[in-house]
Amino acid sequence: MKLIKIPRLIKPPDENEVFGTSKQKTHQDEETSLRDELLGRFEREEYGLRNREISVMTRLSTDIVEILDALVELEIFKSRSEVVASFVEKSIMEKKELFESIQKKASDISKKREAAKHLAFQAIAKNKDK
Repeated sequence: MKLIKIPRLIKPPDENEVFGTSKQKTHQDEETSLRDELLGRFEREEYGLRNREISVMTRLSTDIVEILDALVELEIFKSRSEVVASFVEKSIMEKKELFESIQKKASDISKKREAAKHLAFQAIAKNKDK
């Protein structure tokens, strides 16, 4: 008697699939990696929620708010505030050296402005004394 090999039409389950250890990405894994990618450095302690002490109010267009709401609805972020804070932080941190330079120049301008005000007040006070 001759054995005939019949091809399988249905693939048997992988051992990992049977025991629930499949290495395929799940929807939850994709959401987590998207969240991690979007948050970037935001999750680090020095940039995270612990250091968000100052509230900043802003007005945004409807289109932008709808995008923020979609990210919140998908539970990628907890709130609009978290979305905006993470994107602002990420944008600034990507060009940190440039923004630090801007910050130093702004500080220098502020010091010069204060010195000029002080001189102006002295000049005004001297004119009043005459």
